Amino acid sequence: MLGETTEDDGNDEPNPTHTAAGELADAIRTTLGPNGLDKMVVGENGTVIVTNDGSSIVEWMDITHPVGRLVEQAAAAQDSAVGDGTTTAVVLVGALLEEAAALRSDGLHPTTIIDGYVRAAEAALDQLEQYERGLHSRNDDRLIQIARTAVTGRWDDASTDRFAELTLSALQAVEFDTSRLTLKSYPGGELRESVCLDGVVVDLETSSTSLEALSHPSIQTHDEPAIAMVDAEIGIEEPNHIESVELQNATQRSAFQDHEQDRKTELVEQVVQSGATVLLCQKSIDEAVRTALAQRGVLPVERTRRDEFDVIARATGSTPVMSVDDLTVDSTGTVESVTQRTVGTTQTLTLQGCPEEQRATLLLRGGTPHVADEVRRIVADCIDVTRVTLDDGVFVPGGGAVPTALAIDIAALSRGIPDRTQLVFDGFGAALEALPRTLATNAGTDPLSTLTAIKQRHDAGAATVGVGPDGHPRDMVAAGVLEPSTVFRSALQRAVAVVTQILRVDDIVQISADERRTDAEHDHAHAATGGYPWAVGH
Repeated sequence: MLGETTEDDGNDEPNPTHTAAGELADAIRTTLGPNGLDKMVVGENGTVIVTNDGSSIVEWMDITHPVGRLVEQAAAAQDSAVGDGTTTAVVLVGALLEEAAALRSDGLHPTTIIDGYVRAAEAALDQLEQYERGLHSRNDDRLIQIARTAVTGRWDDASTDRFAELTLSALQAVEFDTSRLTLKSYPGGELRESVCLDGVVVDLETSSTSLEALSHPSIQTHDEPAIAMVDAEIGIEEPNHIESVELQNATQRSAFQDHEQDRKTELVEQVVQSGATVLLCQKSIDEAVRTALAQRGVLPVERTRRDEFDVIARATGSTPVMSVDDLTVDSTGTVESVTQRTVGTTQTLTLQGCPEEQRATLLLRGGTPHVADEVRRIVADCIDVTRVTLDDGVFVPGGGAVPTALAIDIAALSRGIPDRTQLVFDGFGAALEALPRTLATNAGTDPLSTLTAIKQRHDAGAATVGVGPDGHPRDMVAAGVLEPSTVFRSALQRAVAVVTQILRVDDIVQISADERRTDAEHDHAHAATGGYPWAVGH
């Protein structure tokens, strides 16, 4: 558990409620950058997860302190908005709070610090525009460098290049419309076996359909199949109310069974007459009907997931019907091929060459279930980063080059401020420098000497110099280390927002459920109608 609720003793020392945010920042600081280390997260049930993804670590941590939860919410919002920069945002929160504590020790009032941080952030975001560079088109070669930067440090160089290329090719295949791109990850294979497929992959693991039970080989391809889709159960209809049938003799029993068999045969014939090669049912298919269809050369797939069912209908041009009796040749769709295969231990169905809607699936592999899941998370982040960059059309050099440049700009602006806000600007600039310092530390180099060398290069006009993969100063544009401008902009905005919110808190008041009920029974004239809740001390 992270943090315990503490009380302010009323003196002028830095507010102890800030400690939880600092602990959270320290916990994930070592994961930042290409040389960041992994964290082993152990769940209550003994589940072990190893990752260096900041958003995942924060999500899985047991954070009890309310201030820590504010930071957790900001990190979740950052990940949801842009898909990256969670660690950057949390590190900035910790650095800004650390500088705020020093400013409080120097006698500055929290409102002065809050006002100064807001003004400094506005100035930094205005200055950020001069370090942004534009993309030329969707085919800009720098997109692959942005994708590569997003996954650097997760694998070796060869795997990093491969997954950056896979991600970009998949996005290009769907014209960067991520709603038409699906990620699937399966254990039991090597990273290099991951591929980008043109089409939709259906996971049969959640279906009761067994390709082996239907005597199909592990890999079989149907070329230009007709695809029928039924959005209801296939079998003998059950009455919607209780009924009983009394059979008087064996003849009646035989007739009853013949009737059921005739109905099942009728269902099979209706599917066959529609010309369907593949039958996708959103619900269950009677076992006898399913077996008979397989014997007639029709591949039945039952209990297809609703989202996959709808996607397949759009992509293939099939018209789902509510009953097999409504199936016709006109209601079927088609694709170039349907392939049955086993990926790892999971049976899958791949529909390639969809005529109505271009689809792509990244089929990712990992040696263990954990590795497969981690690969999926990393590639998902890479997709988000690449898409965000293209949407905004601008990027910035990575490796801490931009926060270093902004720290220098803020320091220059602070010299023109006549009041004590100058100290706040200086503290804000020092907090920005926490990012390149952390990158240098994680690379095993001396952060002070590295940052000094980088600032000297910036003073000489090389504003694109940052912390290279080896921990030493390097031109980030020349090295191909590029990042979306939105990621840093969003991280800085969220960090300042949560820090100013924390700085306004001088105490934490805990109220039990019984006390809340008693208070609610008092005079309702004190009920809050807007603004801050009454639980916050005046």
